[in-house]
This record gives sequence, structure tokens and C-alpha cells, in this order.
Amino acid sequence: MNLPQRLLSSAILIGLVLGTLFVFPLWVFALVVGTFISVALHEFFTMVRQRGILVHRPLSVGLGVVFTALVAWRSLGEPGYLPALVPAEGATLLSWAWDIFWPLTIVIIFLRQFTRQNTFEALSGLATTLFGLAYIAGLLSYLFYIRTFRPHDGAWLLLFLILVTKMGDAGAFGIGNLIGRHTLLPRISPRKTIEGFVGGVLLSALTATLATPMVGQLHGSRLAGCLVGLILGLYGQLGDLAESLIKRDCQVKDSGRLLPGLGGVLDVLDSLIFTAPLFYGFLIYP
Repeated sequence: MNLPQRLLSSAILIGLVLGTLFVFPLWVFALVVGTFISVALHEFFTMVRQRGILVHRPLSVGLGVVFTALVAWRSLGEPGYLPALVPAEGATLLSWAWDIFWPLTIVIIFLRQFTRQNTFEALSGLATTLFGLAYIAGLLSYLFYIRTFRPHDGAWLLLFLILVTKMGDAGAFGIGNLIGRHTLLPRISPRKTIEGFVGGVLLSALTATLATPMVGQLHGSRLAGCLVGLILGLYGQLGDLAESLIKRDCQVKDSGRLLPGLGGVLDVLDSLIFTAPLFYGFLIYP
């Protein structure tokens, strides 16, 4: 692991996140998140193709882009509403576009399988395409709902989530390297340790406790913030393990090489994939 490259990539990402949340207009946020999701999808479908699973990568990524665009349109167009509610002019068209996406997607990927010359691994291709869309585009789309949950301070809510999640990642990496002695799940990730796992969860809890005042939705209670941080920290570590399981099965070390020192975009987003929907649940069911 090249530490200078890791620090430089992290600094660039931090600057991009802060600028996207607090400086640039909302459409830039949608564009940046959509781009990250698209790249993560491309990395995922590249990995599974190397695994020998026959998926149509351009089609699969394209479907993910359409889904992300629909979510962005729906959430940014009517901030503060749950995904199932769009009580605004044009809602009929918007709801139709949303509700038809998944049934139409299933039909499209079946049509793609019909054009192949044989049926080898057809079921694996169908299932993997749907899983990739749900796992990456579906779960990361909650970032849009968090950003627009409360239009005036949605950026702070999202910053809170990113801080708590990524500090957990940093804690697991740092503490695991410093004092890690006992491997957590060697068959999945031989370098992840129990000490790092626990340290990451505790650092997430500490970060959430200190950062609670920035999110009034948690009622300003540091105890509530600590509990939320513990749960988010746990889910973040599980998200990291989930991606490690996928990479292990595909026999790759990193999902990509776009971010020197960090790996691919999916390597950076893996923990947020699990924590974003959970945090949104905390917001709508306080």
C-alpha cells in the first residue's frame, strides 16, 4: 500500500465532497454521485466478467445510469418526500417512469439473453445483472434522498454520514495495521482483523458523538448520536466485508485502479452502500 498516494487520493476526494456539498449547485451533486455510481457499476461488471459470468457490461451500466437519473429526478424535483410519494405536477409521468423501471429492466436483460447463441450461464448473467443494479445503484441512490431530506441542511446530514462511515474505515485500517493480531474472516479477507473491526466501529461511534450537533434530526442528543454511530460503524464494516467477499470470489485485489492508493471507486463506496439506506431509515423513523 502506497501511503503518499493514498493520502493524496483521499485529500482530492475530501475536497470534491466538500465542494459538491457546500459550494456547487445541486445539479453538480447529482452529476458527481451519478458518475461515481456509473464507474462503480462498470468496475463491478468488469469483475464479474473476469469471474466468467456473462453479463452485458454496456447494457448493465446503462440501465444503472437510467435508474440513477430517475432517482435524482424524483428526489431533487420534490425534496423531502419519501421515494413512494411524489405529490406534484407531473407526478403521473414520474411515478410511471419509476414504477416501470424494474419490470422493464427484467424484460430487457432477458431479451439480451435471447440474442446469445447459447444458454450457457444465462441464469447467472440475469441474476448478477439485477444484483449489481440493486446493490450499487439501488442502495447508493439513498444518497440523493438524504441530501434532499431537509433542503436547508441536507448537506450537513450527508456530511455526517460520510464522516461517520469513512472514519470507521480509517479506524479499521489504522488500528488493524497497528495492533491487529487476530484475523476476522480469513477466507474472505485475510488482512482484516478483529481489532481493526472493533476499532473502526468505536471510532465511528466517537465521530458521531462529536459531530451530532451538526444534525438536529438526531435531536442534538450525543447519546443518540453515539448509538447511531455504533450501528452505522457496524454496517460500514459489514459493507466493506461484503465487497471483499465479491472481490475474493472474482479473485481480484481491488475493484479498479482509478484512485491510486485506494483502488477503485467501488472500494471507496463499499461501506456507504450499507450505511446510506440505514441512515435514511434513522431520518424518516426518528
